[in-house]
Amino acid sequence: MRRPVCVTGAVLLKQPNNTTPQAPSRRGVGAAGRAGDANVSGVLMRAPIPLAVLTAVGLFMTVAVGQLRAATILVYHSFGVRSSMSMSVEAFEAQLDFLDHAGYKVISIEDLTRSLDARQNPPEKAVVLAVDDGWSSFMRVFPILAKRNLPFTLFLPMAFVANPYSKSTLSQADIETLRAYPKATFANHSWLHSPKVAGNETLALEDIRKSVERFRQVFGRDTKYFAFPYGKVTATYTRLLREAGFQYLFVTGSNPPTADTDPSAIPRIAANRLSLPVLASVLRNHEAMLARAKARPTPPVGGPLLTETKARADVPTLME
Repeated sequence: MRRPVCVTGAVLLKQPNNTTPQAPSRRGVGAAGRAGDANVSGVLMRAPIPLAVLTAVGLFMTVAVGQLRAATILVYHSFGVRSSMSMSVEAFEAQLDFLDHAGYKVISIEDLTRSLDARQNPPEKAVVLAVDDGWSSFMRVFPILAKRNLPFTLFLPMAFVANPYSKSTLSQADIETLRAYPKATFANHSWLHSPKVAGNETLALEDIRKSVERFRQVFGRDTKYFAFPYGKVTATYTRLLREAGFQYLFVTGSNPPTADTDPSAIPRIAANRLSLPVLASVLRNHEAMLARAKARPTPPVGGPLLTETKARADVPTLME
């Protein structure tokens, strides 16, 4: 596998400018992502949920599911702003409360990928927290995560973070604050965060080179994690990313990661519009699906993958 070819002259994008791409949109992708918000994604919560409700939902899941196991990657975008991809800080904290009371364990993305490398199913009731797009509003919930000592992964579009011309994304000072937290993982989410990249090999090569170079400038190292912008996946784009050194590629999907999951198509589900009952239902379904997977013999290390998880459109909300 060859190393990524870096662009030596990548520059930060200045905004606004008629010829400069704007920061990644906070809105969903396409009419389906907008019109179907209410009846597909659940109800957006704007107030804290009483402990009694959390307990009741947790008890329901315990009775209905028993000792089944699951792993789920929950993805968020922005917090406390006017956006279809945003959720209130209170709603986010309520989801964390629910996970805690229902017995779920938030693990790091490194823990998850170690399981995949060993061709093992993830730990019991495991959840991974990810946040896309590098919006500065993440700093509103970072103290909540740090207080709970929870790991998380930030997938960053590298043209916009630590960019003095982009006021709505994480600043260099924000990045330094987050780097001081030992349970923060930083991952690549492309250079321009453009839906056009996946279908154009020339654009994809340039975008990959620039994002890798900028990531090294900001963090002083490479990352092996990449999330496809807007969930758009092609075989060519996947191949170029793997050739550039990315080992784990994340897509939009409704299945939980298992021992059979292709590292080039690890599914994640958007959680920003999930009410607690809908979140409980998603996790319950994942537990049942993974329980069936655990019942099958684990394939030998180095053997062929039994299944490949494709990017899907029929998830609660399209992801950026």
